[in-house]
Amino acid sequence: MVRLFICAWLLATTKNTLTTAYTAKSKMADNNIKPSNRATQVESFKVMDVLRRANQLEAEGRTIYHCEVGQPESGAPKTVAQAAVTALTGDANQSRLGYTDAFGLVELREKIAAHYKEKYSLPADKEVGTDRIVVTTGSSGGFLLAFTACFDAGDVIAVASSGYPCYRNIGGALGLELANVPINEEFKLTANELRKEVDERKASGKKRISGVILSSPSNPTGAMLSVTELKDMCELCEKEGIRFLSDEIYHGISYDKEAATALSFSSTAIVINSFSKYYSMSGWRLGWMVLPPDLVDPINTLQQNMFINAPTISQTAAIQCWEPETIAELETHVAKYRKSREFILKQLDSISEIKSIAPADGGFYVYIDLGEELVCREKGLGSTEMCRMLLEEKGVIISGCDSIGIMWRWIRHLPTYFSE
Repeated sequence: MVRLFICAWLLATTKNTLTTAYTAKSKMADNNIKPSNRATQVESFKVMDVLRRANQLEAEGRTIYHCEVGQPESGAPKTVAQAAVTALTGDANQSRLGYTDAFGLVELREKIAAHYKEKYSLPADKEVGTDRIVVTTGSSGGFLLAFTACFDAGDVIAVASSGYPCYRNIGGALGLELANVPINEEFKLTANELRKEVDERKASGKKRISGVILSSPSNPTGAMLSVTELKDMCELCEKEGIRFLSDEIYHGISYDKEAATALSFSSTAIVINSFSKYYSMSGWRLGWMVLPPDLVDPINTLQQNMFINAPTISQTAAIQCWEPETIAELETHVAKYRKSREFILKQLDSISEIKSIAPADGGFYVYIDLGEELVCREKGLGSTEMCRMLLEEKGVIISGCDSIGIMWRWIRHLPTYFSE
């Protein structure tokens, strides 16, 4: 009893001493405790800002029509959802949801490898082994891993003038410099545009480009590189020593055009994909990368330290994604996207004030130019402000493209929720 009393007294005394010291130290250090410059200089992902406001309005009882976030209207396929239920509620052998290998479940990586062989008919020398596939925490986790493994602070990466804003934001957070490459009249960043930027930098003595990242089908324009354009991009990157990050997360969602993979033409490119779009698993936070051999060990190390592994429950469920029943269900989703896209394009064609619409070859989006007559940049009346007013006054939420590249007068409409 005496020893217990002494221990309790020592603990109380020590706690009081530490508390006093911590409080005094905190007061002295208050002026030095602040967010990092890195954190304060990164732009917010604007579409998530407007989604937050929409959720607030819904909580107040408003009806909101969502056409902003790039995700399917449907939930995960039935087979995927059932696999998750089984994993959560099954017997001990079915519900082991601990850590996986840092690169992910072998069975899932085998499915992904088979997918590339079957869908893209890769030749024998281009076939993908499971050792080169890493399952990631969404494509966002893939971007972070790829940028960290490929580039150092101060390196220059090229991005399309109208592209996914998180490329810029993640790159900026890591201290990368951005080369903003204008898209062409077909809303594409091709080897021609990149070559011009490379040559101009050489001529002016600017830093060389270390990497380029782009998506095809594109977010937000919906434009797709042709097979020849993708091949030319891969060849230019290998010739110039530029690491090509091919964002292929919208593969499977295209209209009358077939998407090609960079794996067909490059031995140094990184391919990034996701279960969020075609596979309708956006909230499950699951993606994958196919790596060139030289990046397998570095990304394994980074994955171990940054993420350990992608969510095990999501990996377990995603094994069902290539079952015939699952694919049949997913193809009905694409059929609905196609119908909705046709309806929206038809309606937009009847609005005389709209002068330009991107091709919408693939993905979820219709990319619309409001035109000089409908905006006033000097007064802050660009696409983002128009979208804010639409949300507040009409309960319709679409994305202004101030946050998607530099296309301040453009809006991105998500047509998956509309049909005749």
